Amino acid sequence: MVEPVSSDQLAAWAGEARERWNVPGIAVGLLRDTVTVTAADGVRELGQGEAVSPEDVFRIASITKPFVATLALRLAENGLLELDAPPPGTRTSATLRQLLSHQGGLASEWPSALEDIGDDDEALVRLASGEPPALPFPPGELFSYSNVGFWLVGAAIATVSGMTFERVMHAHVLQPLGLAATGFEPEQPVSGHVQVAPGGDEHRLADLDYPRVRRPSGGLWSCVGDLLRFAGHQFELRELQQPLVAAPGYEVGLAWFLTERGGRAAVEHPGSAAGYQSLLVLVPSERVAFAALTNSTRGAAAITDVLERLGLSSPVPEDFPLGTNELAAFAGRYESPGVRLDFTPEDGHLRLEYSERDPFRRKWDAYPPVRLRPVGEREFELVDGERQGQRLGFLRDDVVSFGIVAQRVR
Repeated sequence: MVEPVSSDQLAAWAGEARERWNVPGIAVGLLRDTVTVTAADGVRELGQGEAVSPEDVFRIASITKPFVATLALRLAENGLLELDAPPPGTRTSATLRQLLSHQGGLASEWPSALEDIGDDDEALVRLASGEPPALPFPPGELFSYSNVGFWLVGAAIATVSGMTFERVMHAHVLQPLGLAATGFEPEQPVSGHVQVAPGGDEHRLADLDYPRVRRPSGGLWSCVGDLLRFAGHQFELRELQQPLVAAPGYEVGLAWFLTERGGRAAVEHPGSAAGYQSLLVLVPSERVAFAALTNSTRGAAAITDVLERLGLSSPVPEDFPLGTNELAAFAGRYESPGVRLDFTPEDGHLRLEYSERDPFRRKWDAYPPVRLRPVGEREFELVDGERQGQRLGFLRDDVVSFGIVAQRVR
């Protein structure tokens, strides 16, 4: 059981984690049944000195996705959407249920610049009229994380409601739950920071340009108190938490990742975009929820440290030794739109060199190489770096799943 913790103790743990990872600011909160404790440490913006408070608003990035799934379920209950049919007004054969569980067979990002689509009230519906970027796998076959799928869901919500996606979200989710600090256009948000070099300590201010059509996948801003109120509502929405597809180390429901923390079943979603990283975790059996918001692209590492202090660590799988020839079978380059992964056998491990195309700057970033230890016949865990503990799996001889699905190209 997650033990009670004071705001002072939570602040101390958050401060230690923030300093260890050189994160500018962090806000955290813990809900135990009906009791909420919050804390914060660090600054709202480097060089300005104004302290972060638990009431401050951060971009929650992809934690937006469970809000979208909640909204889609509400509209389905009202007869406006059908979860097992393709989203109205789009050109995909994937169903809403498949899109909300990242098994729609779509790439994560749009192939052309989103800025070209515009930011007016019709932009999302206009995007959905285009041809979505498909993976070489049909809908329903594999899990592959896709922001595009949520843009199509958002467009369908706007189409069937006759209002903008943002207005429907406010009317059906944010306002009924009393989430007054949560929305798409904050007045005084905490400033986001990105690392000057991938994996480095030095930060700079992030560019706040965020195309409006991205909002259904990561556009909400919120505070830890509002996230915990949302989590309290999610304890009752078990339909969103039913496993629909497997991924390395976890299963996926409707926008929620189903995993284990501290020996208990957990439901969670991380967020990472434009200078912010965040996490919302639910432990339904104990009616416990944890929320963390940071204004750094390495904030997830600090959040992991706080979770360990709370007894909510992810399980550590045992080693699964593989021979030299077995490791060599996975060597090579694997690619998906916007992602490159190069694997090389090295002393009983795999060495991973990872590069991704930043969807905001449209430039490639190469991250420091990391080691992967085998934890299964075809599954590996990162043992160092900021993503330590994450898993990837080789689904087939020529396919690897690391959030997104990538194919071997050489």
